[in-house]
Amino acid sequence: MKFLEEKFVPLAARIGSQRHLVAIRDAFVVIMPVTIVGAIAVLINNIQGVFAKNGLNIVSIQEGYTNFIKTTGIQDVMTAVNKGSINMMAVLLVVTLGYQMAKGLNGDGIATSVVGLTCYLGLAPAVQTLTNSYKWAEEATNVDVLTADVASGGLAANKLDSGGMFVGMILTMIVSEIFVRLSRNDKLKITLPDGVPPAVAGSFSVLIPAIITVILVVATGVYIDKLSGMDLWTIVQKFVSAPLNSVADTLGTAVLVYFLINFLWVFGLHGANIVGSVTTPIFTPLLLENTQAYEAGKTGTEIPNVVHGVGVFSVIGGSGSTLGLIIAVLIFGKVQAERTVIGISIAPGLFEINEPVIFGVPIVMNPVYMLPFIAGPTILAALSYILMDMGIIERVCLSAPWVTPPILYQFLATGGGIKAAIFTAIEIVGLTVLWMPFVMISNKQNASKE
Repeated sequence: MKFLEEKFVPLAARIGSQRHLVAIRDAFVVIMPVTIVGAIAVLINNIQGVFAKNGLNIVSIQEGYTNFIKTTGIQDVMTAVNKGSINMMAVLLVVTLGYQMAKGLNGDGIATSVVGLTCYLGLAPAVQTLTNSYKWAEEATNVDVLTADVASGGLAANKLDSGGMFVGMILTMIVSEIFVRLSRNDKLKITLPDGVPPAVAGSFSVLIPAIITVILVVATGVYIDKLSGMDLWTIVQKFVSAPLNSVADTLGTAVLVYFLINFLWVFGLHGANIVGSVTTPIFTPLLLENTQAYEAGKTGTEIPNVVHGVGVFSVIGGSGSTLGLIIAVLIFGKVQAERTVIGISIAPGLFEINEPVIFGVPIVMNPVYMLPFIAGPTILAALSYILMDMGIIERVCLSAPWVTPPILYQFLATGGGIKAAIFTAIEIVGLTVLWMPFVMISNKQNASKE
């Protein structure tokens, strides 16, 4: 325990406060509402799949709902909402990450966002228009046409959505580091008279740094493409995204992530923020890929990814899955101080907010409650991964609001998964049983203090 407190915990705290990871985490937090809006739009357009033949088998409801959203125009509205949110995730991330990076460097957030977006869009490969006489192999399913004489000037959608998020993160961090540092150089600033409006003066102040940054970064990207024959998106997908995803979407990763989150919490560190700063950039594209598959009508194991959805089933009532503790104390608890804290924590706990429990019971540095706090979510992470991987419960494909109460949350996140909702109800019972003996131990230990 002493070794962990002196060596591991400080290291984890430093990782959690590393400015690039903090900027990425905060950028994702900013775009979270838009992600949820897009997920809701996808859900509204596809929720009727619950009543399909391979679901509840009430085809009349499925067909009636589909006809309703088509004739009323709701489907078109939701499609447009999705197009501007989930289908633009890379663009939104570039803007918010540029701002957060600049904030960490004490730079101009708006200017950094604009410069980062300029570089990103400037390097995005153009969509090409094919002539009627163009032919390719019959077995080809995806053809990239790079001939400049047929370029339409548009941008491919898969360079703007989740497929471009890794490129967006890497490129924006590089642009931010260069631009903010150049902006600090007084020799590169153009100073205008005092009578000039502040907005105009501010623009001219960063004009030269912006010119240098954009030309330098875009030129580098263009020449990399010319020399390697691969654009940045292809390079990142081949050497970064694919290796990370292959390692990330495993049972071992799921167990390790949720063990670390709760292990850090028992030492008073915000485990979700620390671990999330590393996992969010990897897991978010996996979730968005599942959203696209769900929107395309895929179900079950046709939904490609598993690991990102483990958190939906492993955080029941907040980190540590403390809803089980709340119920166990209400039924078996005899320590008045604990019952008082739990009474206050019921409503927040139903909405996944459990700081009152963690710091009020407390869980932090509590040798009795540390074990179930760590073990509960870790077991659920392993179990839910296995069940989703085998297709026994539905896979998570939508970003539901994290404050949604349990069972409803899992139902929405899986696009109307009945089996997922039932599994969550079973989880709550199991968590209560897990916490029960530790509540009784706490009763005995505190009996003399009451």
